[in-house]
Amino acid sequence: MGATIDGQTITPANLYLAQADQAIIDGLQLDPAKVTARMLSATEQDGHLVSTLMFEIATLRSNNAVPLMKKMSAGEHAQAMNKVCNVLNAVQRVEIQDASQLDQMPGWVDKTKSRAMTTMGAGMQMYGLYSAYRGTIEALKSRDWNEAAINGGGAAAEIASLGLEYALTKTGESMIRNGALTFEQFGKTTAGSRLVRGSGLIASALTLPFDVYTAVKSFSDAASAEGKKAQDLYVTGGLSVFSAGLSLALGAATLMGFQFAGPVGLTAAAIMIVGAQIYAAARIVDDIDDYIELTVHERLRSGWFAFTGQELDQEVMDRFKLQKTYEDHLKALKSRSVAWLENELKDTMEAIVNGRVSTSLQPTKVYKYTWDEAAGESPYTTVNVAALKDSDDTIDARNGLPENNGQVTFGRNDPGKNKGILWHLGGGDDTIQGVTAKSNAFVYGSGKKHLEGGDLDDTFAFQSASEALSVRAPVASEIGHLQGGAGTDLLWLQGKHSKGDGMKEPLFVGYDIDLENGALGLRSADPAMASVLHAYIDSFEKIETLKGASNRVRGTAEAEVIGANGRDQVNAGGGDDQITINGSHATVDGGAGSDTYLVHRESLAVSLIEDGQAHSTVSLGVALESIQSWRIRDHALVIESVRGEEPYLPRRELSLEAVYQTIDGQRVLRNDKWTFITTDGYYLQPDCPAALTGLDEQPINVIILSPGIARQSPRVLNDYQTVPANIDSFYYVSSDTAHATLNVPKHDKINNSTVYIDHDSQDITEVRAHYDVTSTTLGGFELLSYPNFYYTLLMRDGVTLLSLHGGMVEDPYSRTSVTAGHLANTWKINHEFILVMRDGVSYRVDLPQIPYLDDSKNPGHKVAQSRASLRERAGKYMFIKPRIEKLTLKNSPQRIDFQSIAHARSYHLEGRSSHYDVYPSDNMSLRLSTAEEDVRTSGSSTWTLYTAQLKTPVLRSHLSINGNLLKVGSIHIHLPDSNNPGLPIETIDVALASGNCYRVNNLFEIISLFTVDAMVHSSIAALTLEINDHKDREELSDDEIPVKNIYLQGREAQDIHYNAQTASWHISADRAREVRVEDLRIGVAPATR
Repeated sequence: MGATIDGQTITPANLYLAQADQAIIDGLQLDPAKVTARMLSATEQDGHLVSTLMFEIATLRSNNAVPLMKKMSAGEHAQAMNKVCNVLNAVQRVEIQDASQLDQMPGWVDKTKSRAMTTMGAGMQMYGLYSAYRGTIEALKSRDWNEAAINGGGAAAEIASLGLEYALTKTGESMIRNGALTFEQFGKTTAGSRLVRGSGLIASALTLPFDVYTAVKSFSDAASAEGKKAQDLYVTGGLSVFSAGLSLALGAATLMGFQFAGPVGLTAAAIMIVGAQIYAAARIVDDIDDYIELTVHERLRSGWFAFTGQELDQEVMDRFKLQKTYEDHLKALKSRSVAWLENELKDTMEAIVNGRVSTSLQPTKVYKYTWDEAAGESPYTTVNVAALKDSDDTIDARNGLPENNGQVTFGRNDPGKNKGILWHLGGGDDTIQGVTAKSNAFVYGSGKKHLEGGDLDDTFAFQSASEALSVRAPVASEIGHLQGGAGTDLLWLQGKHSKGDGMKEPLFVGYDIDLENGALGLRSADPAMASVLHAYIDSFEKIETLKGASNRVRGTAEAEVIGANGRDQVNAGGGDDQITINGSHATVDGGAGSDTYLVHRESLAVSLIEDGQAHSTVSLGVALESIQSWRIRDHALVIESVRGEEPYLPRRELSLEAVYQTIDGQRVLRNDKWTFITTDGYYLQPDCPAALTGLDEQPINVIILSPGIARQSPRVLNDYQTVPANIDSFYYVSSDTAHATLNVPKHDKINNSTVYIDHDSQDITEVRAHYDVTSTTLGGFELLSYPNFYYTLLMRDGVTLLSLHGGMVEDPYSRTSVTAGHLANTWKINHEFILVMRDGVSYRVDLPQIPYLDDSKNPGHKVAQSRASLRERAGKYMFIKPRIEKLTLKNSPQRIDFQSIAHARSYHLEGRSSHYDVYPSDNMSLRLSTAEEDVRTSGSSTWTLYTAQLKTPVLRSHLSINGNLLKVGSIHIHLPDSNNPGLPIETIDVALASGNCYRVNNLFEIISLFTVDAMVHSSIAALTLEINDHKDREELSDDEIPVKNIYLQGREAQDIHYNAQTASWHISADRAREVRVEDLRIGVAPATR
């Protein structure tokens, strides 16, 4: 079937199945073309085996492994085989949770019921995928493509369910960007350059290169310009040529000593300046004439005033300001519309219609820098400034937009796309009938509006919603009418209502949106007053309330989509409503129907009310870990969650009202039809008791219906590890660990390392800051430097459990004054450490508290108490342990190699009553046992652990056994409980790089020398000394010690023992026969070479 492993053809070398990880299963790939040919040509029984094998391999693969088969790009069977690939990919992604993951859930999770539900859910899902898979395979073999499509569709539904992450999204809407238009400042026109020159040769030499450059550039630019711009450039170029020639002539005259060089230069410069001024005056008059029509008298008068530098006539300038402002505004609108249609809105909008404007003059005070107040001079002058005002628009576009209308800008015509129309109306009293066959987006401001949508989904965005709350109440003649029409239409109250310090209290506090009665009202700040009608509204199915305001929404019996963005009260009415809660406080009554809620994580107090007749779903807006408790308070179910890790942040309370009701003095369950979804994909159901006694607040448990995204498994940290660069990392420190160390090199960016410590928070007795202090003279100060720093955490038993190096470094570019005459380099964070304790308490490791005064007096190595550096995070956190990967070995001798990497799982090696050579790596956790069925027939297994390949050498002093835990350097090996008579005693040997092999007896907690390798010793005497030293420490497994790589000179290879009791050598096969020491040789016997 074209199988490869990591792209390489299968060979006995890469198909060595004794590996203890999933490298082979994850790296295996099949050729879809060859698989298809095999399945079509095989018998029914063989074909079934092929398909079952592929399904089984997909089940065993890691979810992040490459697909088992790549899709076929073409061919008769490509469509069917690609459906097979899709199903196998889905099978590979199914996360069948192991029990250890549920054990690490928060305390409010009912682990027993959750385990049953998640197992059942995964099983049903796998069965559905297998059914679709088998159906697709059978359709492929029978060439029934319709059947393959049906089964593939069923698989697609299962695949979609795998990646379900609940969220309510606004559809058919896009944020319409708005901004104030920027106009050019009045009076900024092109004028001749004023040349100020010296009379000497040096000044001419300095200005000459610039004149030449300006001339060349001006003529070059003029060639590609048009109209007045080209004219300006030619004049500028001519003046620069004249200036350059003048500079050369004056320079030559000066060198020759001509007496008339000065007068000639002054005369020529005057001519050039006057010419430039005449041209500038003419251009000013010409610019004004582009916007307004001047009489002959006005033209001559304005030209003379411009030449002499006087103010132009006020009447002329007022007309000019009004017209120029108006035309510049139209140009800016057109430019903005074209840019939007070519970029942000090119795929969604067909055209943009801008509202009309008018201009008027407004007297404006311009304050002076200086004035003579004693002389009665005013501190300001009053000038007329042109201002824009939105005009009234009346457009009937039901049958389409007019072609020749300056208000309309058309974008690219894409016949295949159903683009909409953007109506950018602004203020004014507007009457607009949108295009019937298009989606219309009305963006409007203040004023009376009569807006009518079309047959598709329309958006009505009220941009002045916040400002409207601060103006007077509208009278009857100012009430507008908004008609959504057919489709799903949105009424969006844009902006944010806020009252700053010193601001006048607004007349209204929010909006009253009554969809049932078709009214949009303004809510008075006085609760006793009725709402004031702002506009009539018809046929709106989607509502977005004003942020920061106190709004009220009343829905209909149909389904609506409501966004509650303020301190809102919502009565959604009947129908299957979707309600998003973004405000800090909200009370929402979903009414009848199956409602869906999305609660923002920053909300503070939210109350939900349901009638309990239909099922409701709540997306909590937070991760599972953020939820702190589920409690019954009175008749409500209250869910408390944290909103951040800072303790001062108030927690969020989500209350589900009327979950219980009181009957005969007892609280009885009324509504348990709730499902909750977290942002990390967990589906939860509260396990509410049918009845509650008493009135006290009571916690309840929750059942996990479907597990979400599993937390990243932490790496085992038993000794020393270096944190990888520029990524976040996770570690686990077992309670069996004596001392672990994390070292952080200097990184380009700050990352996090989360350390899960298998101790409770109250077990921490000390936090010590270790650092070196050096003092150097810097000017008149003594500078304190801190080149080395690290933390140590001490537990209750006085053991240094954890050292953290490199998290904090000094900043040599930032200094602080600590005492008179002393400066110190400040600290900065190089890497963030987060500690999570077994009881759920979590800390962020912060900057140390340094006694600078003492450091200045006593530099050197210092140790300071710094418990305050552990800054507690709000809430309780999940305590994550490494995942357990169980590997069942062969029932014949086998070698197991582990890669030399940081392992983020604990390995359970299950033997089959055979001999196993295990080659571990540093910082590992192993569990050794023998399969129960093999124990009954063949007894326990024999294990030899080799250490020569480890990065950190292991000595005899690094071996220890305590209960069922064997430590071999940084490797922790968990053995079966020796006190359980039903479990066998495994035979464990540890082979060191020194050549000594030790036998572990976990029943009596003894580690003793079992065999010796003579090759590592220089002589027989050194060898016997090694054995006798162990005898003196009572560390021999037996008086008879087998010795490897030693032989009798001139004799065949035979096993030789040393008897430590009698200090004698003999052949193992004949222990009565003693061997002379002088006949022994170290090495491999010649006969065996």
